[in-house]
Amino acid sequence: MEQTFFGNDYQFGHCHYFAKYLIKVFQELLPNEEINYHLILAERLDDDNENIDDVLVHVYLKVGDYLIDSEGIHTIDVASEREKEWADREMDLTPDGYDFSTWEESRDEIPEMFFNRFCSTKKLKQDVIDFVKRQDVQEVIQKLK
Repeated sequence: MEQTFFGNDYQFGHCHYFAKYLIKVFQELLPNEEINYHLILAERLDDDNENIDDVLVHVYLKVGDYLIDSEGIHTIDVASEREKEWADREMDLTPDGYDFSTWEESRDEIPEMFFNRFCSTKKLKQDVIDFVKRQDVQEVIQKLK
């Protein structure tokens, strides 16, 4: 069951804000569970193979074998497919001589440099509260308790 949130785009642009608030809620609900972030990262490289910029493609919350974002509960395969889709799009946009690389990693923190946009935190908090009430999310929480 997909839920659309208005105001903040938690799939393309504000996923890290959603994950940063969601992790606090999950840590309270599941204090004995290991919970961290699953990041899809990339870097763009110039013709000398020097870093032009770092890209946060997407962030999921990793809880047990589950990846969670604003669209719901996923498997690791979904993150790998998202990484591949981004790379496929980026390949079409990358000029000759330039390159990029992508990877996935789990971390306890999201690098602060990615928090360079405004995100309505009042709306964000309500969106996370509404998200956690979803049946599919509640089922996972109950399964992990």
